[in-house]
Amino acid sequence: MTEARLRTVRLALAGLLAVTALASSLKSYPESWRFLHREHAQFSGYTAQDRLEAAAYANGIPIDAFNFFRAHLRRDDRYFISAPASASFTPGVDRSATLQTFGRYYLLPAIAVTTPAQATVVLSVGTDPKALGLPLGQTVRDGSNPFWVAQVAR
Repeated sequence: MTEARLRTVRLALAGLLAVTALASSLKSYPESWRFLHREHAQFSGYTAQDRLEAAAYANGIPIDAFNFFRAHLRRDDRYFISAPASASFTPGVDRSATLQTFGRYYLLPAIAVTTPAQATVVLSVGTDPKALGLPLGQTVRDGSNPFWVAQVAR
């Protein structure tokens, strides 16, 4: 195949790709716009705090636990969330993974870590942080709720 012929084939394929992308966009535009309109109508009245907490409510995550955690974390804390893996808030996702995922954005600017040994603070839901076997300093429980914030002793 000559260089000119190869260039023509490439241009034709690029043109076909561009036309297909445009057709796909035009086909999906009306439904996308309707979806965005419905979402705006549903969420436009939310306050900044409502928007922040919406994911927790939608997934059955105990937002009161995260508000408690947030009140006890400092900007430079590295935290580990401890929770029994067996129970689930979201079908197909264990409790621990759900809490860790939500915490990654809700508890910013504190930093999530993947192992208790990396943490300066352990946040526990439904399980006493002493069960991790780490040397702990000050530990605070949220009243009778099963939520703890424990400083890791270094």
